[in-house]
Amino acid sequence: MRPPPATLMPGEQVLGYTVERQLGQGGFGTVYLARNGAQPCALKLLHLPRVGERVKREVTILLQLGHPNVVGLQGFGLWPPAEPRFAVIAMEYVDGRRLDVWADEENPTARQVARVVLDVALALAATHAAGVLHRDVKEANVMVRAADGLAKLVDFGIGDYEGARELTEDLLPPGTPEYRAPEAWRYFREHVRVPGARYTAGVSDDLWALGLVLYALLTARHPFDGADDASFIEAVLTSEPPSPHEVNALVPRALSDVCMRLLEKWPEVRTSSAQSAASALEAALRSADATWDVPLCDAFGEDTATTEGGRDSEDRWLHAPLHRPRRGKRAPPEKKPAPHEDAASAAEAPPLGTTVRVSPRMQQSFDAWGVLALALVLVVAGAVLVWWTLRISSPALTRQEVAPSGKSPQADRAAAPTGPEATAAAVALPATLQEVSATVTMQPTEPPSLQPPSKPAKKGMRVMARAVSTAVACTALACPGPQVRPAPPPEPCPIGAEKAMKKLGVRVGSRHPVSFTLTGDASVVSIGEGPVEVELLADWFDMPDSTMLSGRAIVRDRVYVRLNWATTPEGDTFPVCLNLESLKTGSGLEREPGEDSPSRARIYSAQLARAVSEFP
Repeated sequence: MRPPPATLMPGEQVLGYTVERQLGQGGFGTVYLARNGAQPCALKLLHLPRVGERVKREVTILLQLGHPNVVGLQGFGLWPPAEPRFAVIAMEYVDGRRLDVWADEENPTARQVARVVLDVALALAATHAAGVLHRDVKEANVMVRAADGLAKLVDFGIGDYEGARELTEDLLPPGTPEYRAPEAWRYFREHVRVPGARYTAGVSDDLWALGLVLYALLTARHPFDGADDASFIEAVLTSEPPSPHEVNALVPRALSDVCMRLLEKWPEVRTSSAQSAASALEAALRSADATWDVPLCDAFGEDTATTEGGRDSEDRWLHAPLHRPRRGKRAPPEKKPAPHEDAASAAEAPPLGTTVRVSPRMQQSFDAWGVLALALVLVVAGAVLVWWTLRISSPALTRQEVAPSGKSPQADRAAAPTGPEATAAAVALPATLQEVSATVTMQPTEPPSLQPPSKPAKKGMRVMARAVSTAVACTALACPGPQVRPAPPPEPCPIGAEKAMKKLGVRVGSRHPVSFTLTGDASVVSIGEGPVEVELLADWFDMPDSTMLSGRAIVRDRVYVRLNWATTPEGDTFPVCLNLESLKTGSGLEREPGEDSPSRARIYSAQLARAVSEFP
């Protein structure tokens, strides 16, 4: 089973670095923005038991590369020092935007695109000269620095170099399927049933990916598409995409030609080296004229931010190639007053009729009676809510939403002549390393009764009377409230979590039972602040039964459990965004008696996980 990702909170210390926030999740690690004094850095954590060899390879690669367009290495260590579980790589922090974000927000000109891609080509030229392959060139692995627009190639986590030992036994090496070269897919088709066959990537694979990046920057769309994996692979192997100049007339022909030479189907015909690509880009820039300084896409403006047929202009363009591409910041939609705002305005207007003046003494009397009435209403409403919740609850869910899987097994798809890659490396979602879960101590007890209480009515009325009297007395005497530790602040979901869940049919808002114990019973478990792991009970649409969900527990006056990683029984891993919730109170689980520690709590093992778009 693969370990859960390292989950660090702001302010935590790692080898002298202070964590500020998560930057993202790459192919084999979780990256944080951290500081060592005033010096910022990108701190990458990788779980040692699984990637001991891979982290050595990444460090070895970065030590060989020293180029202004390649992210720099600042340090390397093991953490925690006493019992190391993680390898820590401290890298240069590039304060800027990912290449795809930069393009969407900047709406660059042909000259800007050529300069950025030239930077990437120079980075690849230095990489290849050192005998290193990147093997994952894509927009997400290029950062454009905010200060000067310099582009840097980052994330050599699945890179390779001459003489390195093979780390996988898959038919195709790790990589992003959408950026695989035709020769890789051709090899896959021809050797899918050959035992021990293994494709070896080369310089031409990185160059093909560079061509895809350039094409998307010039046209705001990808050259190949397909309704499914098989048709996409077929398009890569056989379809000739229109040149960038044909798709977008603002693309200079010289730049379009550079792109198409990088996208030749056969490596023998493709641009021979990254240095040759860089030289071609430099030559094109030298001959550039004023047309190279016009934004390549239309900007969103007042005339393009309208709706038509229920779809906005960007969506219409994406589905209608005759529309010119658009980029840049969109004009905000005109804000219309909501119905409740009109009602609020009306409520603020002075009422028609006679105005009655109330003396200060009478006002105080009204305030006291108002507090008493409010307290009584709140207590009665709370009692009714608890009774109703208990009435509709049941010890176990008798009906679960399960969608039958209509997908063919991966092996069957791989066996088809035109099928997609069947290995885990072909999954578009990156595999991110995870952290070992905390120990869970079981405390068997009787399950809680979920039936309505059968206590005498008089006792219930006495409790309500005491509550009302206490509320009134504290209102009059200003009683100090209990020292309540605040709930943790909201957190964003892991990158790719919502997409991964949607692919499995798990929609935001849906809920499903999980358990801290393998038996799924209603015992009480003791958990501590930090990493936790729960088991999925039964299929959750296409997420299979017994999938292990890992994340972090935050112990306050309630217990907040945020799950961010899933590992299926078959070993597939992907990010998720699941929050454990109480049927009674929503976010935050009730603490059970018997544990008063501020860092540990007792909770029932059987809980409900809800898919969320943000941790509340």
